[in-house]
Amino acid sequence: MASKYLLLAIFIGGVCAQTEPSVSDVLKALPADLQSTVNESQVQDLQNKTTKLFKEKCEKNGGPDAYTNAETAFKNFSKCIQDLVDFSVLNGEIEEAKPNGQVDEVFKKYCEKTPLFKNCVRNMTESVKPCLTPDERANLKTVHNVSEQLAEFICYKEGDRIALFIAEKGPDCVMEKETLIHECVNKTFGTAYNFDPKNFSADSIPQIAFGEKECNQLTELQTCVVAALETCPVPTSANIVESLFKFVRKATPCKDMPVSLCTC
Repeated sequence: MASKYLLLAIFIGGVCAQTEPSVSDVLKALPADLQSTVNESQVQDLQNKTTKLFKEKCEKNGGPDAYTNAETAFKNFSKCIQDLVDFSVLNGEIEEAKPNGQVDEVFKKYCEKTPLFKNCVRNMTESVKPCLTPDERANLKTVHNVSEQLAEFICYKEGDRIALFIAEKGPDCVMEKETLIHECVNKTFGTAYNFDPKNFSADSIPQIAFGEKECNQLTELQTCVVAALETCPVPTSANIVESLFKFVRKATPCKDMPVSLCTC
């Protein structure tokens, strides 16, 4: 189970050692119940294997320069995002604005940068495209659509929606139900990311796909996560997260597929 979360946490960041989060940051990002079962050596080892495999994939699909170009793209993307928002500063601004009910003003300022954010994502995805298989390249437009839709969702009416989420203690609700949410992820994707780190291969790297299986998993995850958040005292968090799932679904081929019943 720990390996599964590690793969999700470091796959993309692992392809560029100079710009990825530190090993300690990766460990901190893991669920609390897993932090005591994983050490820095294990994270570093998996990080190195991920980098090696991604490099091999790039060279196979895009030629000898593909990995170097992708690595540069990740570095540029990291800097691009850092130039747009300093998250420690943002958190401070949010806390300062809460007592006065002016969180929406904070997000209004950042939402004005949405076109720049979209450009950051576009440049990165286009540079990474040569590393992908033909099927993954075809799905890359969907990834791009999802990222743009997420930005539009967060910045709806200049950030009113995310401001409401914070004002109604949405982050507290999510943190309170963190264990249940991780259980939802494990139940939905557990078998898909179950692998042996000692026999880690290219087949272990998550593929970019939006078939019936992936769409059903999205539905199951939505149902499970929303049900967990509905147990919070204030229903706003569950309502907004459910709207987010629906928003994302509309940006993918899943919108044209019937919604199956969740068994979670």
